[in-house]
Formats: sequence, structure tokens, C-alpha cells
Amino acid sequence: MILVTGGTGFVGRSIVRKLIQEGQQVRCLARKASTSHVLEDMPATNRNAPVPVEFCDGDVTKPSSLEGAMRGVEVVIHLVGIIREIPPSVTFERVHAEGTHNVVTAGVRAGVKKFVHMSAMGTRPDAPSRYHTTKWLGELAVESSGLPYVIFRPSIICGKDDEFVNMFAKLIRQTWPLPFLAVIGSGETRMQPVYVGDVAHCFVKAALDTNLVNRTYELGGPETLTIDEILDTVMKVMGARRIKLHVPITLAWPMAYLMEKTSPKPMLTREQLIMLQGNNTGDVTPMKKDFGLEPMRFEEAIRTYLKP
Repeated sequence: MILVTGGTGFVGRSIVRKLIQEGQQVRCLARKASTSHVLEDMPATNRNAPVPVEFCDGDVTKPSSLEGAMRGVEVVIHLVGIIREIPPSVTFERVHAEGTHNVVTAGVRAGVKKFVHMSAMGTRPDAPSRYHTTKWLGELAVESSGLPYVIFRPSIICGKDDEFVNMFAKLIRQTWPLPFLAVIGSGETRMQPVYVGDVAHCFVKAALDTNLVNRTYELGGPETLTIDEILDTVMKVMGARRIKLHVPITLAWPMAYLMEKTSPKPMLTREQLIMLQGNNTGDVTPMKKDFGLEPMRFEEAIRTYLKP
């Protein structure tokens, strides 16, 4: 049995589907408010097989809810993370640091054999963003647990239902009568977008391959692209043309603050502005070698779900 936390999310759904294709039994930890129905149509691997996905109510910030989820589990794939906070209960510290510690502790007690962890590219103890520093604390919890582990640090993940590319696509559609598109920052920050199918491939192989233990990998696509180049590619695939107008981050700061204070799901946060000022690229050579993977190019990836 493989336990997937965050299995109903954007990346989690791809990982769960691939696990099912590999004939694995999967349990998804899901909060009661979660959209567990998104996986309920998963077919069994054969007519006589048990239902391949089961759901267990639980919350990574509540240790008492994790004991039952771990029963009979051999591998944990921990994906739960947030990109925006809803204080005071949903914060980077509570989810990334405390939540990961809780899941790891429950796994140790249950005697799981492997822990596969979703971190983020740019994670380090001295990162300027709390997003990355709390991800670092989560990594430390995994590394110090004594469990065999694999940690992944992906760059921006693209695929159907992603937030990043679809946000740009939505803005382009909403401004279709206008010749301009506002872009926050210089547009020169570099990223290494990686296709969600490639990410799922790595997670599933890490979960099933006993030779892959106690390693940390950066996950990214074959190209490093600036924000402007990403936007140009999105517009090319959509058949749209816009003149990019760059808005200084200093002017966007009060707008982000206002969105945080007035919206439960703000389109822009101050934490995102901090991360927007640093490159999000890494060395994917170990990923390509150990996982036998030639990652998909960005344009090819977004053509799988973006339409003109």
C-alpha cells in the first residue's frame, strides 16, 4: 500500500493515476473538504482487483488524524504544500514544516519503508522567502527521520489544471480586446518549467525502486526560460499577440497586500513577489540519468492542454 498525501491535487492526481497504471494499491489522505471525487472514477487494474484508490480523512497539521492513514502502508508520498496562506491556521510554517514533521513521525511509528517528499527548487535555509525556508525545515524533518527517503525539488510544474500557465492564459483571454499585457517585474527572472507527467514519472519510480534511497533531486525541464519567454510561448500556442508592459515590483507590493487582506484566495501575494525576484533553475542532470528521462520541452508540454 502506498499513501499519497495531497493525492487529489494537481500533481497528486497525475501521480496516483500512474501508480494505478503500475498496479499499485493507493490510499489518499484527504481533508473532509477536499475534492476526493476527482479520483473516484479510477478503474481497477483488472476486474477482480480491489478498488485501487481508497480515501482516508486526515489533516497533516493534526497528528491524531494520521495514525489510521498509515496502517499497512509501505511507502509514503508526501505532496501537501501551499503557495498562499490563510492565517492563522494555514501558514507555511504549519503546513510545510510542522505538517511534514507530523507525517514523518507517523510514518516512523507505523514502520513505513520509504518516504518520498515534495519540496521545491530554491529551497535552502537562507532563502529570502518563508515558502522556501519552511520547505527546508520539511526536508530536514525527512532527512533526520531515519527513514529511507527521496526528496524532489521541482521548478514550476506545468500541465492541465496548473495554476501558473493557466493564470497567464486567463489574463490573455480576459484582455483580448487590448494590445497590452501587464507583467510584474522585469520579466527576466529565469525558470525551468517541468511537465507534470515527467514529475509523476520520477515520483513513481522513486517510490517503487529500492535502489533509489537517501537522495535529493532537482526536477526541471530541458530549457531555462525567462518570464517574458514563457509568456511569449503561451501567447504563441494560444495564437495571441500582446505588447508586454512591465510593472515594477515596488508598485505591485501594495496591490498584493490589498489582495491578501480582502481575498481568501488572492491572485497575488507578497511572498510570490519575493520569489519572483530570484531565478528558479537547477541541475537536472542527475534526474535525467537516474530516472532515464528526457523531459518535455515547455512549448510541447503546454500544447497538450492550451488551445488557441
